[in-house]
Amino acid sequence: MSLDQVIIYVLTAILLIASLIADRQKTLRGLKKGGKAFMKLMPVLLPLFLFIGILLAIVTPDFISKMLGEESGFMGMIFALVVGSITFMPAFLSYPLGAELIASGAGVAQVAAFLATLMSVGVVYYAAESKLFSKKAAIYRNVVSFIGALLIILIVLVVY
Repeated sequence: MSLDQVIIYVLTAILLIASLIADRQKTLRGLKKGGKAFMKLMPVLLPLFLFIGILLAIVTPDFISKMLGEESGFMGMIFALVVGSITFMPAFLSYPLGAELIASGAGVAQVAAFLATLMSVGVVYYAAESKLFSKKAAIYRNVVSFIGALLIILIVLVVY
């Protein structure tokens, strides 16, 4: 367990105790409500966690390093941009996945490309977006988001 995790757990425990002292009933209601919300998310979370776990077990660190490692260069970024653009995943799962990818040998710029497109470009959403807004608006949003992802990569390359 890292120091960051210890700090977060200790801070959470302190704040929970403070909340219990301030208003026990309200805190217990909040915990119950949060637990119910978490249980509603389990049908979505469990398959995603299983998928990520199986994927990380099947896909070796060598493969990740080859496809997304710093030495993969421009082609690794293109691969990350494409995969991120066509993948659907909630933010609260994608950022831990990004950390796992980096820990498995992926380059920071490549992971930034993947996460930027994953969170902003929505090829998966195109059909719904084009019906709700228009085809032109959906295409425009995706193109602008893709350009934004490219700018994020440039910033990461300069800073990191």
